[in-house]
Amino acid sequence: MIEKRSGAERRRFFRIDDRLRLAVRRAPGADDVAGRSGDFDADEFLAGIDRGIAAIIAAARVQAPAVGELAQLLNRKLDYVIERLGQLEVSRAGAPLAEHEVSISACGIGLQSAERYEAGETLQVELMLPPDDTRLCVPARVVRCRDAAPGTWLLQLDFAGMRHDDQEQLIQFIVRRQGQFLQGLREQRDARRARVAS
Repeated sequence: MIEKRSGAERRRFFRIDDRLRLAVRRAPGADDVAGRSGDFDADEFLAGIDRGIAAIIAAARVQAPAVGELAQLLNRKLDYVIERLGQLEVSRAGAPLAEHEVSISACGIGLQSAERYEAGETLQVELMLPPDDTRLCVPARVVRCRDAAPGTWLLQLDFAGMRHDDQEQLIQFIVRRQGQFLQGLREQRDARRARVAS
């Protein structure tokens, strides 16, 4: 029997290949949670502020493009300063956000990792979504981790327990990126046709 999925359900499984800035970190164990729960609350608080800033920047781009662009540049500068400050300290989180080639859907992500993880392990994925640099902190479970090139592993993660608002933002990003990709393909096709016709 073929199971029919609703439109919202289909959007969850829609997958794209892209390059994103992200960081993958081990989630704290039960012993660590008591000492670090304030840090994770702060991460979620900052992620909420980032979402609010991204929404305001998106609205400003429509109403006053130059102001929207200025706000986005200031937000990026602030993110950079915060990341640099984090690099100067011994951070609990480890590496700052780095660009990765990914295969991503609203359900999970695949990427190459310099660190090996065990299937079933719980991680935290921090994503920066362009163009507004929306930051999402998402819990994830390791589905598979297998050898790739020397010193790297192919990591497949399932987003487990993602907040509904975060999932909706991720779905909107994926659908928008796919639209941009398809538009680029149409433009290339039309350019080829124009060259052949002339």
